[in-house]
Amino acid sequence: MRKIAVCVVFVLFVHQASNLRAQSNPLPAEVKKAFRKGSRSTDGKPGPMYWQNRAKYRIEAKLLSAESALRGSESVVYFNNSPDTLRQMVIRIYADLYKEGTARNWPLGTADLSDGMQYENLKVFRSLEEGDLIARMDRTPTNLILHLKTGIFPGDSVVFEADWRLNIPKKKWVRMGNYGADKFFVSYWYPQIAVYDDIDGWDKMEYFGMVEFYNDFNDFDVKITAPPGFVLWATGKLENENSLFSNHVMKQLELARKSDELVKIITADDRKKRRVLKSKKENTWHFTARGVTDFSFAASTQANWEGSSVVVDKSTGRRVLAGAVYPDKSRAFVHAAEWSRKSVAYLSDELPGYPFPYAHMTSFNNGRRGGGMETPMMANDGDPENEANAYATLFHEISHTYFPFFMGTNERKYAWMDEGWAAFFPIGFMEKYYPGYYYLNRIKNRFEGLSGTEKEATLMTLSYQIGDYNSYRIHAYNRPAMAYYYLQDALGDSLFKLSLHAYIDRWHGRHPIPYDFFNTFSDVTGQDLGWFFNPWFFNRCYADLGIRKVTLDNQVVVENYGGLPLPVKLVAEFTDGSTVEVVKNTAVWRTNNPAIVVQFTKDKQLKKVILGDESIPDTSPGNNVVEIEIE
Repeated sequence: MRKIAVCVVFVLFVHQASNLRAQSNPLPAEVKKAFRKGSRSTDGKPGPMYWQNRAKYRIEAKLLSAESALRGSESVVYFNNSPDTLRQMVIRIYADLYKEGTARNWPLGTADLSDGMQYENLKVFRSLEEGDLIARMDRTPTNLILHLKTGIFPGDSVVFEADWRLNIPKKKWVRMGNYGADKFFVSYWYPQIAVYDDIDGWDKMEYFGMVEFYNDFNDFDVKITAPPGFVLWATGKLENENSLFSNHVMKQLELARKSDELVKIITADDRKKRRVLKSKKENTWHFTARGVTDFSFAASTQANWEGSSVVVDKSTGRRVLAGAVYPDKSRAFVHAAEWSRKSVAYLSDELPGYPFPYAHMTSFNNGRRGGGMETPMMANDGDPENEANAYATLFHEISHTYFPFFMGTNERKYAWMDEGWAAFFPIGFMEKYYPGYYYLNRIKNRFEGLSGTEKEATLMTLSYQIGDYNSYRIHAYNRPAMAYYYLQDALGDSLFKLSLHAYIDRWHGRHPIPYDFFNTFSDVTGQDLGWFFNPWFFNRCYADLGIRKVTLDNQVVVENYGGLPLPVKLVAEFTDGSTVEVVKNTAVWRTNNPAIVVQFTKDKQLKKVILGDESIPDTSPGNNVVEIEIE
């Protein structure tokens, strides 16, 4: 009982954090401030004073494949839509992760270490006549803090310009790199203006390798010059495809954009017969993208390209090109174009059941044996030998399209707001296409292994504060995936999807925080969901249901020793050989009672009672079976 009492105390205390209509809210100070100023609303909608900044990037870069480097220049128009005068600008220099002496979340060896990003001609100005606004610069591990002579006023805009050069890692790849045999995937690569928001102001969090995205929704106009023979794929639309690709490739590409059947756009035979590109010289690839949170590209001289299109919105007939790029020698990735198509269709039609928001999705195979990394409209995937593992990874990265790209969540602070969804969505997908992979059990087992230990961080612990990688993985992926799964169980499929769609409708293209998620679900369902959100997200509750006792009149008392709302499954065996199964969904704990009573028929003699099954986590299964002594 003592364990339960402690958890219940925290439930009652944190309950008011998600019930924002209460008079006394133990909210973080910066969140309180946002509610007072009206940028957020207590019903989970953006407030009447909600704002966010944006930028327009013009980038020209050159891929120096022989040097494994990239040289570029950019001009960025930055719009201050906030009510604040900005005295600083924060520029992210991701390449400084590889700078000698930079702190990192894991060792990278020495082979790829360098001086980081080399930049010059860096300036900020309103107009060329007014001159450079930078008074001084501070270079932190992976940021540039630009102190301005005069502030950027509300409604004002400035231009940020810089020339730069970075090395592309060849041995220790962190989400991007030179993978050999003329295979490049380039992300986290350009000087990027950090987010200034209504919660924290400037995001000055350093990039030490573990934390990932938090970006504004920006427009990109990017020109990348590549050596002869290279084909590029990227975020956004390729504006000059007709002047780059041969007539044969264009014909296949247009067919793929209209076809439900897989189309081989570029093959090894096409490369052999030199019928891929029109020019044998270096080419400049021109891409544009509007309202996206980042820009990445892949480049290869030896890739196959296969794809088809999927109708993602039946009301309009809008199609999405779902494709895969892979080398001639591929393990499981030869099926990736088919998987990509199924992934986009599942996400659009089933769960989240929301039309895929972008015009294309391209999964690029880097040749490694595992791993994957998402970027808008692009994924950088390994190629595991296990087909189901490759399938799950590809779907996971594609599902990130919704979180954090369509929904601009702050993964640096709350990784569960995107990784958790990307770990949850594959549950139904893998059950449909690879039931023998037991994806749900894999997620559950990893969560169960850390649940209730001191290494397990609460979900409301800020992600960048977690230094242990195993703790971070459970925090970002497994625990939130389980939370979403059991929230769906508690609400039912229809109400859960209705709430999820409302959350997406309200916050796509914006920056939701956890309280926006909690309050949207409570608002749409018309329920106080503090009983669920508090133990799963705020508290140190853990997975441990147990049978406390079985009474003489066949009542089974199930106690929630760990305090975590979970479904209850009981199988009763009787002395006459019959069995009865009783299943209570997660909502059985909505009253915050520490125990429930299940009544079995009194007309038979109980022989054995079994609690739980392999899909329900339990850290102490020793109290899940009771055998009744029969006199």
